[in-house]
Amino acid sequence: MLCPGCERDNPSLSAFCGYCGQPIPQSLAATRLDELPGLGTGSVAAVPQQAPPADEQAGPRAVSGDHPAPAQRASGGDSATTRYLCAAVALDEGLRRRVLHDVLEEEHRAVITTPGVDLVSVLKYALAAHRRQVIRDAVLLVLLVLLVVLFFLIGALASLACLVAAWITVWIERYANSWGVARDLRPETFRPHQAPEPGRSSYAARQLQRIAAAGSEGNVTLYSRFPPFVGYGVIRSSWSFTVDVTRPRQGDEPRMFSVHEIYDYVQARLGELDFPGMTVSTRVFIDGRDIAEDRRFLPDPSRPPVTSISAELLRDLMSRPEERARPYLAVGLTSWQGDVVFTQFTRFLLSRSDLFVEAAHTVMPPLRSEFKEIDDQEREMELGTFFALAGGSLVSTIPRLLGSISRLAHELGTEGRRERKRRQVERAGDYGALFSVREMAASRNWDRYFQVLDDARFRKVIEQRIFRSLVEFLEEHDIDASELKSKTDVVVNSGVMVTGGTVSVGAIAAGSNAQAGGSVAAQAADLVGRLRGGDSG
Repeated sequence: MLCPGCERDNPSLSAFCGYCGQPIPQSLAATRLDELPGLGTGSVAAVPQQAPPADEQAGPRAVSGDHPAPAQRASGGDSATTRYLCAAVALDEGLRRRVLHDVLEEEHRAVITTPGVDLVSVLKYALAAHRRQVIRDAVLLVLLVLLVVLFFLIGALASLACLVAAWITVWIERYANSWGVARDLRPETFRPHQAPEPGRSSYAARQLQRIAAAGSEGNVTLYSRFPPFVGYGVIRSSWSFTVDVTRPRQGDEPRMFSVHEIYDYVQARLGELDFPGMTVSTRVFIDGRDIAEDRRFLPDPSRPPVTSISAELLRDLMSRPEERARPYLAVGLTSWQGDVVFTQFTRFLLSRSDLFVEAAHTVMPPLRSEFKEIDDQEREMELGTFFALAGGSLVSTIPRLLGSISRLAHELGTEGRRERKRRQVERAGDYGALFSVREMAASRNWDRYFQVLDDARFRKVIEQRIFRSLVEFLEEHDIDASELKSKTDVVVNSGVMVTGGTVSVGAIAAGSNAQAGGSVAAQAADLVGRLRGGDSG
């Protein structure tokens, strides 16, 4: 089906062009399956079709497309991970600068999803520390000017007084961003809702409002890297399979159904699991480089892309799949006080003859140990710590004093920097999110042994429920699900992993540079057998 706008070919029954996002006239999109070549009227009745059931023709259903209630969402506002990241951006100037530059100042890029973390609170603490730094630099600049003037008018003694004042200024700022913040970020005193607020009419307040809306109501992820699940950690495993939906069950005639019914049924069955804080929602993933001309995701090129789409469009993407915009059923779990974030993504595609199911399991590993050092800080400043802080401030006074000029100049150029970023986004045509503070702070290794076991438990229970739901659904529609039953044990209990082009299932591996993971005894027996010239023992 050719799009009348860009004249590119789209799958039949498409309501929108998958390349430019323009709507396709209903006269082209409403082609009946029984009018397609090679299909008669009788054969269509026996095959599941994409047409929605009668109760959907009056309007979209509010199960898969709607967002979960706020009470069902894991905001992560009171998690230890949020507290640690708030402390990190207050103490680490380099991290704070990157968070503000690549998240807050990117007003024309997508907002990254950060499950298990209250990103708004993290940004508020970063802004508060940045304001203290700007005030420090302004005072230092005044003192630098006085130092130069007094040196030539009065002498070195007056200049020495300015240096002492500069040292005190640096010490106050370092104390406020370390010990002052630490008192508010202890487990018993941390209150995310009491984080320092920016000015109500400021640019930062508008951006924080947009980021908060994306976290509570958003269902769109715009990515710019190869893995689409940006913000959700690393892909630990993935699998896919197809089911022939034309094979009858015990001689019965298969009954037709829509892909919406599959999503709704599986989502309802997943909702019956009793994992605390589990969320089940639907999210669309699309490359930020593919929306420049797509008005569904970028209604106004001069404004940021959308963070959420309507339930109608979401359900339409399910029934009329596109190459670029892909909806997934997302099951999220946050455990260990936000230290481990588990997400299972599942997608269903229904054709006239097959049901295709694909899934990916992602995990956000624990934070690195250096981000948790605030808990090791003494509650009261000892004398040695006081002198260390004073000595560090003294050593950095001259560099801070001289660097105040460039730092204030950088601050005054904020508006110009935002405009350059806007032009860069428009030139590159990439509106995807750039930076995830949670992914940056994640460790490469597990912190605790039981976290590994919990991750495996979450995956197996959720995948088992997905498979069981599919079997029940297919059998209710008189479709043979025996092949699906045989695949359940392989996928759920054998640990299918796809990494680097190698597919591993238990002790079986296939792909480039693949290696089987059998036992040492079995491999040794096989080697002995081959040396003897016979069958392996």
